[in-house]
This record gives sequence, structure tokens and C-alpha cells, in this order.
Amino acid sequence: MSRPLRICLPSLVYHVLNRGNNRQAVFLENKDYSHYLNILAKYKEKLGFKIFAYCLMTNHVHLLIKTSDQGTISQIIKAVTIAHTMRYHYQYHTSGHVWQGRFKSPIVSDDEYLLTLMRYIEQNPVRAGMVDHPEKYPFSSYQDNIKAQNPSLIDREDNPVFLSLGPTHLERIQRYKDFACAHLEEDKLKLIRHSLGGSSHYASEKFLQEKQIELKLSQKRRRGRPRN
Repeated sequence: MSRPLRICLPSLVYHVLNRGNNRQAVFLENKDYSHYLNILAKYKEKLGFKIFAYCLMTNHVHLLIKTSDQGTISQIIKAVTIAHTMRYHYQYHTSGHVWQGRFKSPIVSDDEYLLTLMRYIEQNPVRAGMVDHPEKYPFSSYQDNIKAQNPSLIDREDNPVFLSLGPTHLERIQRYKDFACAHLEEDKLKLIRHSLGGSSHYASEKFLQEKQIELKLSQKRRRGRPRN
């Protein structure tokens, strides 16, 4: 099955799934999760991307990232992965691959698809049977997304879908709580898993068509630049 065309434009949202090599654990102790989040924060500032949701599981991570013109999704994940791998080897006196060679990164449209994906990501530990409520899992963005004060890592106020949940800050938080904890329908789960299988993006056809046109225009502009 062919992979979907990778669209590399600034301000796209990607659902990143990165697994440990041979599905091995990449977080062995609680402090490992904290170090990974610190690495994310460092490169977030350096490469100018936004984070709308995340979940760090024992042997894989889910990230919902909006890129900027400072770095592509490949550059972002490469930088984060190298930094984490170096720290992992230093901490545990190991060598070799920590993460698998390729990561998944389907595009997500900034509409109801994005909101559904936030719920999917933050419900991961519940589906895995690790906790019975997203709030009980300490290594996801759920607690950041529902706190009254602005979170440090999550860019909640730059998330158009989150802002559309209500006219006031407290209303948005309450509606997000209700939505994020609601049952995720099987048909939506299948669509998300299909996108992670590498054959599609998790976005509306209209959105993808618009981005394809943007990409073609961008490529034409680059080809038309005079050479020095």
C-alpha cells in the first residue's frame, strides 16, 4: 500500500507516533518521562512549533504538533529523538537504536478531526488498561488542557479548535473535560488507526486539496527564484 503524499508546509498539524526500537520500552523510570518533556520544551522554543496534545507511553509517544517555518516535522522529531537517545545511553550505559527507524506523521485538519485526535491521544492509557480516567495518568497533556492557568508546554490558546469550545476560558475547559472523557466511537478509532497505518491522513478531503494547491504554488515559487 502506497504512503500518502507528504505535505511539508508551515503551520500544518501532524499526529506523530514514534515507537521504541522493536517496541522496547523507552521510558524506564518516572524521571525519563520528565526528561523527554524537557527535551520537547527545548526544541519547541528552538524550532517554533506548537504542541496541542501528547501522551508518553512506556514504549511509544503520541504528539500533536503544529509546525512553523523554523523547522519541518522531520527536523523536529529528528532533533528530539537524537537528544533523547543520547540521554538514554548516558543514563543506562547502553548503545544502539532506542527508537524505530521511521515515525508516523499523518496530517490533521484543524477542525473536528483535531479535537477527536486530542481525545484519542489522551485516552491512550485508558484504552491500554493502565488507568480508568485520563486525569489519573501523569504523562499526558490532559491535565494541562484542563487546568485553569496557562500550561507551560501545551499551546492551548493557539489551538483554534479548543478556543471554539466556548466564549470563556472556564466554559472551554469544562466542555473539553466532557468531550475528552466521552467514549470514542469505533468508526473514529478505525479512521485514526488507518491514518497511522501510513495510507492516509486524518483530515477532510477539502482541507487536503487546499494544502496540495498551496504546496504546488510554494514549489513553483521556489523553482522560479533567480540563481545567485
